[in-house]
Amino acid sequence: MECYDALPAIHQRLADVILSAPGQLAMQTATELAAGAQVSKATATRFFQKLGYASYEDAKKIARAAQLGGSPLYLQERGRRNSRLDDIVRSHLEHEMANLSNTYRSLDAAVLDAVVERLAWARRVVILGYRHSHTIAAMFRRELVQVRGDVLVLPVPGDTLAEYLAELGEGDMAVVIGLRRRVPATGLAAAALAEAGVPMLYLSDVIAGRPARLANWVLRCHTDGFMLFDSTVAVAALVNLLCSLVAERLAGDGNRHLQRVEVLHDRLRELE
Repeated sequence: MECYDALPAIHQRLADVILSAPGQLAMQTATELAAGAQVSKATATRFFQKLGYASYEDAKKIARAAQLGGSPLYLQERGRRNSRLDDIVRSHLEHEMANLSNTYRSLDAAVLDAVVERLAWARRVVILGYRHSHTIAAMFRRELVQVRGDVLVLPVPGDTLAEYLAELGEGDMAVVIGLRRRVPATGLAAAALAEAGVPMLYLSDVIAGRPARLANWVLRCHTDGFMLFDSTVAVAALVNLLCSLVAERLAGDGNRHLQRVEVLHDRLRELE
């Protein structure tokens, strides 16, 4: 796009094809790309060299990395192989069910039990997530705060992390959510928590990234999307499962927190 206006007309034809669907670059051969733009393979080769790539394969690797990283720009063609809406809906459902099933099959009972125990009895729980991981973090807190106190989502709007992380220690627990397209702050926060000795659960996708090496426990979810956006069905279900198991664990103690919350809901007329 930066050099489009300076390209000769024949190269602009190639640029138009690529810009219309960048994700196709990860799957097509140079011959297929050239045919789509109605130019020769040699022209396509010169085009990529002019842009500064060592070869077509060099550009193709970058496109594949962008798809793997979850860039919507490179995923916008997904799902278009089905033209009928009924087919798309059915295929989307099957894909979501597969993500859910694969995630649950990968769960380790020992890890799950240790995480639930810590979530139930830690002095305080902080849940950290950025971008779409922040949405999951908010949902996690919304469930967990109903059955235990001292649960906080970070970063708090308008604040920085340091004021909160400085007060955490071995008696607390951190839940770091790092779905793909993670921001650098996720890894930096995980490193600070690990250095402080805060027990940490890392909830992520299958390709968990560097923060997984710093966590006490790692739970991976299958999040591959059928179309443009990543799937969060398995992530939401796992959050529901964890919080439900924590509630069950605390029920043996009478769960006075839940009892007080329900009494106050009624007294404050907060719910219909």
